[in-house]
Amino acid sequence: MHFNDTCNIRTLLEMMVIEYANPQEDTQAVLQPMVLTLLMYVARQYKLSEIHKNETLSDKIIRYISEHNDCIKLKDVARHFSYHPNYVSALLHRELGKSFSEIVLEQRMEKAVSLLKNTSLSIEKIAGMLGYSNSSNFYKAFRKYYQQTPREFITTQK
Repeated sequence: MHFNDTCNIRTLLEMMVIEYANPQEDTQAVLQPMVLTLLMYVARQYKLSEIHKNETLSDKIIRYISEHNDCIKLKDVARHFSYHPNYVSALLHRELGKSFSEIVLEQRMEKAVSLLKNTSLSIEKIAGMLGYSNSSNFYKAFRKYYQQTPREFITTQK
């Protein structure tokens, strides 16, 4: 099993060792919740590993893209999974019928809609969060994808 965030578990273990090495009157009372926390953390990681156990490579790539869609490039994805960019591109097209850039755009637009609906962030801030170098590029992409501007979208949602 691989732990996503070893920093938290390491800190917890260090605190437990220090507490055990320097026992005090309340050491048992302090260690008990720490052990329970450690076990809960391990259980969560195990559950996450089981969920993703049967994922195909394309599923893993899609999940990775969604986690990094603000600054993702095909070569970065390929490097992360240790494949050539051409292979990743061909795999996505074969299994999903979409190009890498279409997938990134789709995910960015879905995230944009969610942010526009559920936050009060400015359109400029949302554009930056989604990896657009300026809001003009975001406006153009949004309009092309949804046939309306982000502002029009906001007003139709009220």
